[in-house]
Amino acid sequence: MSHPEITSNDIAAVLERSALSGNKKVPLFLGVYGIGKSYQGNLFAQKTGRELVDYRLSYRTFNDVRGFGIPNRETGRMEWLTDEDFPQDPNGRYALHWEELTNAMPSVMKVAMQAILDRRIGKYHFPEDTIMFASGNRLSHKTGVERMLAALADRLAIYHVRPDLDSYMRFLETHGKSAEVMAYLSSNPTATYDFDIAKWDGESNLPTFRSFDRLDDLAASYTDTKEMAADPLLRAHAASCVGAKHGEQFAQYIKLTSEVGDVGKMIDEADTCHIPNAVDIKWLIACRSIVLANKENLAQVLLLAHRLTDPTRSEQSLQAMESFVGNTIKRKKPDLMRSKAMIDWHIKHGDTLSS
Repeated sequence: MSHPEITSNDIAAVLERSALSGNKKVPLFLGVYGIGKSYQGNLFAQKTGRELVDYRLSYRTFNDVRGFGIPNRETGRMEWLTDEDFPQDPNGRYALHWEELTNAMPSVMKVAMQAILDRRIGKYHFPEDTIMFASGNRLSHKTGVERMLAALADRLAIYHVRPDLDSYMRFLETHGKSAEVMAYLSSNPTATYDFDIAKWDGESNLPTFRSFDRLDDLAASYTDTKEMAADPLLRAHAASCVGAKHGEQFAQYIKLTSEVGDVGKMIDEADTCHIPNAVDIKWLIACRSIVLANKENLAQVLLLAHRLTDPTRSEQSLQAMESFVGNTIKRKKPDLMRSKAMIDWHIKHGDTLSS
């Protein structure tokens, strides 16, 4: 029987439920690299007002975690100095993330067994209001993962986390810096995690969500799409983020702007202009319209975005393209938030936007 899977957006809900049920079995989130496991854990800590302790086990030694033994000559006993990275305030509220648990050495896993089950290591006790969780990769991900000890696994609530493009797109809607990467992924939804790790050459970048974050940073470093398309190093820059295949495709996607034509004129004639059939061209028009949007033409920009998705649909329905354009304008051009066109748009689609 296959293991049920969750998405990274579910991690906060899992941690909230774990906290309510006593956090006796510490959640372990297993998933491929770069899908936002750590990010979601950080959000949980912020939301619940806890200090995050990011404790990376992959490069810790036994003594890092257990502590260093110091002989007490007066008592004739060994005393242990604990790691300063552990929570220090007994009355504090903490979220302790056992990061990269499955990459830890077996000797470190054995110490983690006591920490997770008994909430202590030797005589050191974790503060009572500490929520623990862990994350790591699976054996099949080829990241040097060690097979977990069965006794350790029995102390954990194991969740398998799968990459989910919808979750990542919602992340980009809030935190993305460029319209081009969102547009590329919207027209190439299979781009993320498009690789076979068994055939990886060990020298190329992989198209993970984390890699597309870096591509987003790269795209945002250009003044506009035209400057990006003119850069002779764009292919190399993009490949250094997401690998050769999607680096090349992204560069070609950007260069398609030469086929878009006069988007300014399309905005002026938003209700009557010809809408191309090619999805990638539509997304490029959407990106360009975001750049050109201002108080005077915003209503036309939103109408054009509406027609780009499906010119035959009802004007009252909120289309994916229109949602992308409207939400990106709100984020990148907050001065347009109070414009009449944006207010009218919110009123028209209030129910859909709130849901």
